[in-house]
Amino acid sequence: MEVCAMNQTLRLLLIDDNPDDRTLAVRELRRNFTNVEIVEIADAERFSKALQAGGFDLVITDYQLRWTDGVTVLRTVKNHWPDCPVVMFTATGSEEVAVEAMKAGLNDYVLKSPKHFTRLTAAVRLALEQARQQQALREAETRYRSLFDGVPVGLYRSTPTGKFLDANPALVQMLGYPNRESLLDVNLNHLYADTDERQRWQTLVEREGVVQNFEVQVRRLDGTIIWVRNSARAVRDEQNQVLYYEGAMVV
Repeated sequence: MEVCAMNQTLRLLLIDDNPDDRTLAVRELRRNFTNVEIVEIADAERFSKALQAGGFDLVITDYQLRWTDGVTVLRTVKNHWPDCPVVMFTATGSEEVAVEAMKAGLNDYVLKSPKHFTRLTAAVRLALEQARQQQALREAETRYRSLFDGVPVGLYRSTPTGKFLDANPALVQMLGYPNRESLLDVNLNHLYADTDERQRWQTLVEREGVVQNFEVQVRRLDGTIIWVRNSARAVRDEQNQVLYYEGAMVV
């Protein structure tokens, strides 16, 4: 699905069928954003055309519109542009409307009154920054996943009880499983040919924080035993409790 563009020229979609309110909002936005293009929407036809055109960085919508309501606008925008931030600027909503809209993905809810027009600018800035951070996070996750899945070393993440949280294709292949899901169903303790070795490894990694090249025998799906070198680190929470282990196995 299409997403909003992050342009050098800030492109805003302003949805409000009250021309006076649109004028005040546009004036405030242009006063605070020097390089901004604002497309004003007052009816369903123009809204539909804007949806097809796309390329907006953020949407501002009133709640009470003659042809629909702001929550419907929000859901429609999210269906077309899932990552596009939306701010509701209205004088006719309620706490229930605000809660419903937030659950549907609204970034901010600003009351429409003379003293709150300046608040609109702050809400737009915050929503844009949140969108940029989320985009950066998605890109980082994509890079991480590409590395995790592509590296020719068996990588995994598991809990202290032995439950697999994640495993990459190299580990799946090394242990002879048909797919990632089937390996994740197996408790890591059952892969060790000698379960005492698993306990020794766990004691070592929790004491030292990191274990390098721990040699151990593990059992493949077909029952054959192979030697691997298991390197891992313990990831802890703020109370110093182990959350999970991140590790690598090489033959």
